[in-house]
Amino acid sequence: MRRLALVFVLIGCGAQKDSSPASTSALHVAGTASSRISACGDEIVGEEGIGQLRIGASVESLRQECNVVRDTTVHGAEGMPARKVLVAFSRDTVEAEIVDGKVWRIAVNSSRLRTADAIGVGTMIGRLRQLKDSHGMMGEGQLFVASPQHCGMSFRLSGGGSLAQRGDLDHAGLFGLPEMTMISQILVFGCPSAR
Repeated sequence: MRRLALVFVLIGCGAQKDSSPASTSALHVAGTASSRISACGDEIVGEEGIGQLRIGASVESLRQECNVVRDTTVHGAEGMPARKVLVAFSRDTVEAEIVDGKVWRIAVNSSRLRTADAIGVGTMIGRLRQLKDSHGMMGEGQLFVASPQHCGMSFRLSGGGSLAQRGDLDHAGLFGLPEMTMISQILVFGCPSAR
C-alpha cells in the first residue's frame, strides 16, 4: 500500500513539475507571430540577430548568455575554412559564422524561427512580393530576396526555376518566379542604419 501511495506521489510531483512556470517557456505575441523566450532571449528573427545571438557579439559573450552546442571549423565559401557555432533555442538551433571571434553572419534554416511579421523558412514568394521594394539578387549561386522592410537580412529561395538563374531581379521580376517558390533560409548580417 505504501509503495502504491509513493508511486502516486511521484506521478503527481512529476505532473506538477511539468506544468510549473519555470519549466515552460513564456509565450508572447508580436503581430501575427508568436515567439518564445529561451535562455538566449527572444526568439524573433530581427535585423541584428535573434535574442542574444547578435551580429558583432563575441563568442565569449554567447557562451555566457546562450547554449552553444557546437563550435567548429568547416569548409566555407570557395573551400576556405570558416568557423561556425551552433546555438540552441527552445524551438531549434541556429548557425552563426564567426570572423575574428565575433558573429559575422547568422543562418536560420528552421521554419520554427520567424520574423516579427511571421516570415520564415517555408514562406511562399507571394508574401515576399508584398514587402516594400523587394527584389531578387544572386549570391553564392543562389537567388535571395531582400527588402528595406527587413534591413540586415535576406531570404534564400528554393524552387525558383530557370528565371532564378538569370541574375538579379527587380520587384516586377519576382512575379515571374513560380508560385511554389519559397524561402529555404534566412541570412542575418546586420542593418548598417541600426549601428
